[in-house]
This record gives sequence, C-alpha cells and structure tokens, in this order.
Amino acid sequence: MCTNIVMECHCGKEKANIMHKNNLLPQDAISGLYCPECSGNVDFDPKTMIDDNGWIIAYNFPIIERAFVRMNLIEEEISPEIIFDEGYSSWNGLTPKELDEGRKERAEIIKLAKVDMKSYLEKIKNWGNERIEILRKEGWRKAQNGAY
Repeated sequence: MCTNIVMECHCGKEKANIMHKNNLLPQDAISGLYCPECSGNVDFDPKTMIDDNGWIIAYNFPIIERAFVRMNLIEEEISPEIIFDEGYSSWNGLTPKELDEGRKERAEIIKLAKVDMKSYLEKIKNWGNERIEILRKEGWRKAQNGAY
C-alpha cells in the first residue's frame, strides 16, 4: 500500500503527487522538489537528484540510506535512479500530475456513457494506451521505462 503525498515545488507554483512504495520511506526522504520553472535554478547533483522531464526530485540520502539499512534493502549502491525507478519514492502515476490529469480525462470520457455507450466503451478501452504513448513521446521517465 502506498500513500499519496502532495508536495509543492520550490517556487510554489506547482504541486506533485508523490508515493513511497509500501510506505517504506518517510515523507522527508525528499529534500526538495522543483518544477520545470524553478528547476533551472538548481545546481543538479546526479548523486542525489533525479530529473524527469524538467522536474527534479532531490532525495535526502542520509534518511534513505538509514531506512534501506534498517529494512535490509541494500543489495547494491543506492542511486536516485533505483529510488525513483523501483518506486521507493517517485510520482504517483507516470507524471507528477498523473492523478489529477487522469481523473479529469476519465471524467470527460465517462460523460459519454450517458449519451453514447458504444463511443464510451471504445474511448475508455483505448484511453490508457493512448495516454501512455503521449507521455512516452513527451519524455516522461516512467512511460519510457514501461513502469506502469
């Protein structure tokens, strides 16, 4: 089970939905979140940060390392890529706004069910695959890596 954590970016203009796999890490495992607008001012450190399509997550490595040791999760060197790609601390969905954007898109499709069930069934059937392909083309890390 994972809990959705809504975090505000450094500049305060954007919010992201974050999840920590099985709630293994505390919320303060992330020391900073930067949207595409404020990430340009960040001195990017590839040893502690991950960049996903202009969004940067800065991880609090001392906290993460202690948690990994406590849970016997260390099998190799911990990296931002392992933390993000294995879902220990990453977007709740394929993008930082997946939950909100996906809900809105599904709500629009569901409206079709009341007026044209055949169109609704066709649209909802194809929606997920089409969305993944769009996100892949936009360059989102999880869509590229097939982590869905």
